[in-house]
Amino acid sequence: MAHIEERGNSVRIRVDCGFDNDGKRKRISKTIKIPDGTPKKEKHRMIQDALRELEHRVKGGSSIENDKLKFKDFVSGMYEKNHLSTLKPKTADGYRTVIRDRLIEYFGEMLLQDITPLDVRKWLASLDRKDGNNKPLSENSKGNWFRTLSAIMGKAEEWELIESNPCKKVKQPRKPQSDIKALSQEDVIKIFNGFDGFEDERIVILMKILLLTGIRSGECSGLEWRDIDFDNCSIHIEREAIYIRGEGIKETTPKSKSSQRAVFIPAAFCDDLKAYRDKQLQDIEDRGDLWIGEKGDRCKLFTQFNGLPVSNFTIHFWVEKYLKWVNVPFVPPHGLRHTFASILIANGMDARTAAAQMGHSQPSLVYNTYANPQDSAKRRAANLMGDLFLKESSDDSGSNE
Repeated sequence: MAHIEERGNSVRIRVDCGFDNDGKRKRISKTIKIPDGTPKKEKHRMIQDALRELEHRVKGGSSIENDKLKFKDFVSGMYEKNHLSTLKPKTADGYRTVIRDRLIEYFGEMLLQDITPLDVRKWLASLDRKDGNNKPLSENSKGNWFRTLSAIMGKAEEWELIESNPCKKVKQPRKPQSDIKALSQEDVIKIFNGFDGFEDERIVILMKILLLTGIRSGECSGLEWRDIDFDNCSIHIEREAIYIRGEGIKETTPKSKSSQRAVFIPAAFCDDLKAYRDKQLQDIEDRGDLWIGEKGDRCKLFTQFNGLPVSNFTIHFWVEKYLKWVNVPFVPPHGLRHTFASILIANGMDARTAAAQMGHSQPSLVYNTYANPQDSAKRRAANLMGDLFLKESSDDSGSNE
């Protein structure tokens, strides 16, 4: 962007030329003298010539120091300081993980401005698994990593460090529907039938919350007793507790504005929560000085033995443990969220209400992402078509005799 400032016979021209490694905007400028009596048209030509000269210098790279800026230095310096540090901890940690595990090894030593669409295509072709699993690398994983790279290069373009984002000219890997499966309604019945014989009350309450509300695992680990409204049988989602590598458990606001919500629960489950709270209060008293976590309304619903909060990874482990115990196919906590949505939709709940319970602003997302078809709903659809046409066909054939 050019700035032209006239002061008498002097004209000062400034051109923006990106940012330095500390994120500070850089500019170059030039002042020209306009002789007295110069016609307006000639004055305009002189200003435009000077402006073109400055812009040519910027495009040629002579006025900025990004010609030697490597990818690894960009992501660890300017990108980290001016972008990642402004994101929510969970989101930033996801970016850092992809940068560390998938981008630095390939692009790290490359000059930022030298990365081409061909380099991006070669990188995509080189991607493979690193976990020892023999299954092919999913297109979903490739797509997530590609979108991270594109976001990084997009910032470099926005900050005028490169001419254009090379990822724009590369077809991104197909983004399929989520491969997380939902449990069947029959599986959920089996889960509920197993609660009475399971010994860990924390996991029983956890499974009930996940299946009856569809909340996220981070939202679940962030629940405190002040979030439970026993009078109105509802749970207020106010925070998430997420494990961040190298930092431990961090609390943050929910994923979006619509994620801060009240989720209603059955009255019978309210009674279960009251009994669970009473048991936890007794545990706190019995453990005495061993309990170092919060007490009262700020006490977490789900804690370690000493009262410290559990992470979303612990929530994942508890779900896996219980599903194995009741011999139900494993799905992660997010799979129980899919299950919640699919059962609601299969039993006639409108998408807008389901979206409000789940913390989404767009009802279409419930249909497109979470509402895995239930076999029971598909059976009803088949029976409906049979009732409409097979019976009619039979009646018609009888009338022709």
